[in-house]
Amino acid sequence: MTKGEGIVASTVTRDGFTLWYEVKGDGPAVIFPSRMRSEHSMLAEALAASGYRVVRYKPRQVVGVMEAEDEAGGSWEPRSWTRFPTEVEIADLHAVADAASVGDFVLAGYSGMAALAGFLVGATKRAVGLMVGGFPLLSGADYWLGYVEGARAALLQAGLRDKADEHHLGILMYREWAARDDAEMLAALKGPKILWYGSMDGEPSCRMYDYVGGRAIARRVRDRSEQLRQAGFEVIEFEGLDHIAGLAEAPLVAPRLSAALAAAEW
Repeated sequence: MTKGEGIVASTVTRDGFTLWYEVKGDGPAVIFPSRMRSEHSMLAEALAASGYRVVRYKPRQVVGVMEAEDEAGGSWEPRSWTRFPTEVEIADLHAVADAASVGDFVLAGYSGMAALAGFLVGATKRAVGLMVGGFPLLSGADYWLGYVEGARAALLQAGLRDKADEHHLGILMYREWAARDDAEMLAALKGPKILWYGSMDGEPSCRMYDYVGGRAIARRVRDRSEQLRQAGFEVIEFEGLDHIAGLAEAPLVAPRLSAALAAAEW
């Protein structure tokens, strides 16, 4: 595969669910779970051009939620779960990695998919590192649990039951996350550990402020930056970027992420 080329395909899991994925580039692997087919695409292109094999895939919990699907999908009832289906998510992640000819990898993501990556990274030995943006690791999952529970309650009050049910698995994830301490697990990761964010993320001037509002993501990252560095993370702040720009400004963000990956010998 040459730079600029890519493979868009699907793979079928052992339980018959079809997962969409895309592969770009050759080299050490970075895998991004993505909510939409466009999410992380510019960053993936830039990282692939820097010598990485970048895989993006849609976790089954977001299939059909934010955009219409064609080839992806299958039998799956997320509302039937009473605990977060970590084993299903990891099996899907491994299925995509196998289909993309990837062994070990750095698990990556931005915003909500950074949360998923951070939650899952300790559940698979194949994820040797973590690279996430726009999400404050170690900031207290109880806060985020309250946020998704509040969103679900508001949607129920508005009579939007289907939309409210989309938060079901998020609530289960944050409930479990709030009961554990990830500092030791994160410190034990042997590969790259990178967290990036925009200095204006979650501030009043931030685009999406009405949506991410009180999250104050940049301030929450700063509050935990020393703890993250003690766990081996390179914490990268991009001055003047808000939540949207922290991912969208790939020409600015990608070179520093590539340099951080290379510095970690990945």
